[in-house]
Amino acid sequence: MKETALHSSRTATKRLVTIPMLAAVAFILQYLEFPIPFTPSFLKLDFSTLPALIGGLMYGPVAGVVIEVMKNVLHMLFKNTDGLIIGEVANILAGSIFVVSAVLMQRLAKGKQGFLTGLAIGALLMTVVMAFMNAWFLLPAYAALYQMPMEQLLSSFGADSVWSLILYGIVPFNIFKGVVLALVAYPVYVKLAPRLQVRTAN
Repeated sequence: MKETALHSSRTATKRLVTIPMLAAVAFILQYLEFPIPFTPSFLKLDFSTLPALIGGLMYGPVAGVVIEVMKNVLHMLFKNTDGLIIGEVANILAGSIFVVSAVLMQRLAKGKQGFLTGLAIGALLMTVVMAFMNAWFLLPAYAALYQMPMEQLLSSFGADSVWSLILYGIVPFNIFKGVVLALVAYPVYVKLAPRLQVRTAN
């Protein structure tokens, strides 16, 4: 009984240490962002979703979401120079969708194929959900916070309508981002799965 309680206490302590550590790593990786040619300038690719994915595989999808939130809170406090939180909100949404999809499918199928399927579903859902979120909330909020007409905001990105910006800029970016993250995440998963006590055999 005491051994079980001690083991549970150690597991909880390890979780409390590991999740903030992964969030800190994700925050650092967020600094290594870079633009993608032919996409809007406010969209930049980074690999800060990977620590959240590792945390999700270790402790469940909620842990992955917590890491995404913590990473973006740090980003807002230390790097966001314009005082707005639209970028952080978008990053939390996109990263959480990708992580939760991949982790849930891995747990459901318990293997490489399940994780690979989860990565594909995550990339697809991220692309679709972020398209509608940008149309309904993110872009209007960005224009409102900057106190500029939507037409002016769109013209600054060379677009003549919200959906032209989304379909020809944001959607291709998120597809590319999802594919790149999947290509990096899968070999990382295969390498780390034995240490994370995650099944890789199908």
